Amino acid sequence: MTKRPVWAASYERGVELAAAGCPLDFLDALRNTSAANRKSFWATQLPGYAESCVYVLGDSLTGYVIGLRLGTDRSSGTEILHWNFVLPWPEHRICWDYEPANIIPKLDLGSYRTVLDSRLLEILNNRRLLRRGYPVEGLLCGISTQPVPESVDGMLFGNLRLRDDLANVVTLHVDLRIIRTAAIRSGKNLRPRAGGALLGEADPIPVGSKRV
Repeated sequence: MTKRPVWAASYERGVELAAAGCPLDFLDALRNTSAANRKSFWATQLPGYAESCVYVLGDSLTGYVIGLRLGTDRSSGTEILHWNFVLPWPEHRICWDYEPANIIPKLDLGSYRTVLDSRLLEILNNRRLLRRGYPVEGLLCGISTQPVPESVDGMLFGNLRLRDDLANVVTLHVDLRIIRTAAIRSGKNLRPRAGGALLGEADPIPVGSKRV
């Protein structure tokens, strides 16, 4: 089934409707808020069963799964030039070149089935165009050889920061549920995608930054 475009209300569209003889009672409100709130793109965390999680895979092995939805309000589309993910503690390096099946337990993969085949990484890493009216949902999956501090339990948060080709910056607060069980590592192929750095190799890239 072909997805149909999803359009958000805007002051410009309201003016067009008013000129066509369909005045809107809330046009002034749109005018007052659109300039302040308008970004060329936006990001939200996926709701529901496709939750974002941190998997403690071992004493010094941690998996990250972030469910993300990206969209743009720019008619010409948006290119993401840079992104990074920052945790509350410093110097925590994550390699984001992993597949969901490398981290998510097999029994839980079904909860993510609608976002497993996604253009998200192409948009984030390869500067593919994000088109207005066609939001993209997907998963960011990474592995770190550094542990989550023992003092952190239950939930943790991080900030995902994205910058587009017009230097607009969007920062998304991401909540992640911590799952502490080394058993889920059994049988996992913890190798990155083709071209990604292997764990244990030197990685001078800032936390969560895309490779260039």
